[in-house]
Amino acid sequence: MRSFNQYLYFFIASTLLNLFIIPYTSATSNAISTAPFDVPQYWTNTNFLRVIDLTTHVSRETTTIAAKNVHSEPLGEYYFPIKESLDEHLSYIEASEKRANKVFEVTKAEFDSLKIQFYKITFDRLINPNEKIVLVVKTAFTHILTPYPLEIAQTGRQNLLYRGSIYGNSAYFTEQQKTNIKLPTANVISYTEKPGPVSLNGNTITYGPFLDVKPSASGELSVHYEFQQALLTVKGLRRDLEISHWGGNLAVEEHYNLTHDGARDEIGNVSTSRLRSEWDKTVMEFRPRYPLFGGWNYTWNYGYNVLLGDFLGYNRQNGRYILNIPFINPLHNAVYDKVQIRIILPEGASNVKVETPFPVNKETHTVFKTYFDSKGRYLVVLDKYNVVAEHAVPLQVSYEYGSLELLRKPLVASTFFFCGFLLSIIYSRMEFSIKKKSV
Repeated sequence: MRSFNQYLYFFIASTLLNLFIIPYTSATSNAISTAPFDVPQYWTNTNFLRVIDLTTHVSRETTTIAAKNVHSEPLGEYYFPIKESLDEHLSYIEASEKRANKVFEVTKAEFDSLKIQFYKITFDRLINPNEKIVLVVKTAFTHILTPYPLEIAQTGRQNLLYRGSIYGNSAYFTEQQKTNIKLPTANVISYTEKPGPVSLNGNTITYGPFLDVKPSASGELSVHYEFQQALLTVKGLRRDLEISHWGGNLAVEEHYNLTHDGARDEIGNVSTSRLRSEWDKTVMEFRPRYPLFGGWNYTWNYGYNVLLGDFLGYNRQNGRYILNIPFINPLHNAVYDKVQIRIILPEGASNVKVETPFPVNKETHTVFKTYFDSKGRYLVVLDKYNVVAEHAVPLQVSYEYGSLELLRKPLVASTFFFCGFLLSIIYSRMEFSIKKKSV
């Protein structure tokens, strides 16, 4: 009897193990043991120069790569890796060919178990075996610079701490590599001094040259330096762009929510604004109502009208209107956590198409209703996170709009006033008295 109970217990335990524990272990094991993305070693970097620009609170890197095709066949793509910890802060990436003024397509590729995001750069032509191409990869990272210390006196000097890697981002073997760090001032508190060679010359720190660097090589790098600018972050910007064919104007309204992310540091103390005209643009200068210290917020909005013809064109061949306007008008040395663009087209616009020079996080097409509208206006809403000055490039919105649509609003307004006038006549002739009129 005892042996039977032992057998029954063993049977039940084995069944539970097979049903629950083993499948869970297998699933977990599969998730953890995902193999790293195996980048084919078809390229060799004969020279690799990385320049890190820390003169603002956006970390901008310009990497110039002389890549040689060591494969036996022509190649048309190149992989550029960025660690996950940095990719979360990546705002902008662009790849081009040096001295050729050609911008290549950059798309997200694999994300492997080593927490590296690979970007695929697609050339406009094939590179033959033993042929070289010189690439320039530009990236911008936000919120990776830390005020250190976090709090200072109002008369104190603000310092920032940068952490990264001595070696550049490369998925391929590199014969020679160098990293230059450009700082806003020559006042450097401390910086990584090994591995060498390393040198400090004024406001520039140089690491290398390093020879025969392996793919995905990494070396801890930290730089502590003085930074006396404000760390301005626009937590939210909403831009309303309203097109009026009837009035021939473009109405712009912008709503800002600004934060100073630095240590306690004053950036303004009076409430003034000034508008000045330059030969190619109009500049508005303003100061906040109160001193803006580290961690403080400031919100405001403003609006203006411009001639519609300066931003709207018409293609007679396809009968489409084309709005061409910058995605943002950037504040000096500011980053944007979120930008929302609302483009309000005239009532009756149809077949709307949107083209942006970079991906957006969300694109919504809906209806916006206001006074004297019969069916509402076409509304395009674009949402993008992590925006920097490099995104201040034109976007295009094209649509069809018949000439008879210009009569829609006058007809609606005329009908409204006519109905109101007719109702007033009827009302004035109505008798509400219960007394009989005397004869």
